[in-house]
Amino acid sequence: MHKALYREYRPLVFDDVIGQEHIIKTLKNQVNENNISHAYMFCGTRGTGKTSTAKIFSRAVNCTSNLIDKPCNECKECKSILDSSNLDVVEIDAASNNSVDDIRELRDTVKYTPNNSKYKVYIIDEVHMLSQGAFNALLKTLEEPPSYVIFILATTEPNKIPATIHSRCQRFDFRRVSIEELVKKMSAISQKEGIEIEEDALKIIARNANGSVRDSLSILDKCTSFSSEKITSSDVLDILGFADPHQLFELSKSIIDSDVGKSMELVEDFFMWGKDIKILVEELVSFFRSIMMIKIFNSSENFAEIMQDYTEQMEEISKNMDKNEIIRILNTLSELLDNLKYSSNQRMALEIYIMKLSSPSTDSSYESLYKRIENIEKLIEDGKINIKSNIQTVSTNINTQIPNSTVETTDIEEKTHVQPSAKFDIIDDEELDSIISEWDKLLEQMKRDKKMPLRAFLAEKSDLKYKNEILYVIFSDEFSFALDRLEEPENKTYIQNIMKKVFGLNIEPRFILKSNISKMDFNKADKATDEEETLDEKLLKDVLGTSLEIEK
Repeated sequence: MHKALYREYRPLVFDDVIGQEHIIKTLKNQVNENNISHAYMFCGTRGTGKTSTAKIFSRAVNCTSNLIDKPCNECKECKSILDSSNLDVVEIDAASNNSVDDIRELRDTVKYTPNNSKYKVYIIDEVHMLSQGAFNALLKTLEEPPSYVIFILATTEPNKIPATIHSRCQRFDFRRVSIEELVKKMSAISQKEGIEIEEDALKIIARNANGSVRDSLSILDKCTSFSSEKITSSDVLDILGFADPHQLFELSKSIIDSDVGKSMELVEDFFMWGKDIKILVEELVSFFRSIMMIKIFNSSENFAEIMQDYTEQMEEISKNMDKNEIIRILNTLSELLDNLKYSSNQRMALEIYIMKLSSPSTDSSYESLYKRIENIEKLIEDGKINIKSNIQTVSTNINTQIPNSTVETTDIEEKTHVQPSAKFDIIDDEELDSIISEWDKLLEQMKRDKKMPLRAFLAEKSDLKYKNEILYVIFSDEFSFALDRLEEPENKTYIQNIMKKVFGLNIEPRFILKSNISKMDFNKADKATDEEETLDEKLLKDVLGTSLEIEK
């Protein structure tokens, strides 16, 4: 019967524990000097060696050999603890034995002296799972235990343990094991087991183990079952459900270049390949975090998770990106990760946020405005935007100067939000009832037309109002970023045509927010006038600090 690698290679002596030298040195000195404490607390993330170290320590304090480096694992005491036949070493799972009665039973056994060993050792795993009553029952025993008793409390969440317990223990914090150490460990095991695997594949495994030795060996074990031939990095990516690095680069680059169409195509491809959406977002976070680190330190030398083949490309990207833009992207992706936990439609959530990332105009944050300013600067530099104005200096926030010029705009899209003119207390009920009943058909037709982003927005409308052939589509305030996209001429024309096709009515759609309904003056004309300035024109005026005459 096959034995899992993490069980087969569980540490048996202190030197087998990797990445925790600060803890191992202290414990070895205490054993050699016979300076043993009555209570220890081992804290740290999963798979970093807490329980393994506790078991090694339980053998070391009871080892009867004369060796300096204990335990020997050969004497009678060591062997009995290894095969779990020693009654003086008790391992308790607090996740399933967390009641007051369980701790009272433990407390009753503490008063009995060891059978054959020097110390009775109680290893309580996941101790943070104990109830408050159980902690109270343990407190007195932990404070004044018999001289022959040692408590070792292991936990992944020390913040949940009462301060009264903390103060009675020597605390040791197990850190995450570095990628280099995990790769070295797995490489040694692979050689011993005759497993052929690429170094890049080992790096991918180590990166996704998140500092856990156990997780890394579990993934390696899984990979060995995938292929009897040499395991490649592509094999590992397929097994873990991760995006191919090239595809991840393509998606990240399209986000950086504000290429909405390309971004949505790649998202569609990821979904069709059956990739896990949460993993994809985590990969994007990792990618842009690496970009940020390279930007800060001007080097990728210390980032081992980056595969060597892509290091130069990432360095080039970091040079061309502003820190504020990286922060905007990371903040948006972090928000998406949080929302995915509660979203009933993860794909739609991903599409909305990818559009938000790829279109700074749909985001009102400072970082997105900064990005839009940069885009406008680039259009001006490329000669695609010409402005009639006498401009001496540009806003100090951009730290740039533009000479006097006589020019005209060609590439600024009109994104004016149309204001509704009719009051909502007079409604064409018959037509509205027909529109509401046919709304699902509209969404289904948009799906067939592969207009998924627009469909996603319209599916989230909160209300509909209809008057004088104008359909007011009302959104909650959290979808304010969607209005610019819906009002784009191409998108609005498509929506108007598809509504005519499905509803059989000549409809002009208008998109508004709930919070703006009460603020609107419905006595104005139905149509926006040509004199109304576009969003980006207003932004240009605000940024340049001058009154502009822009030719359309």
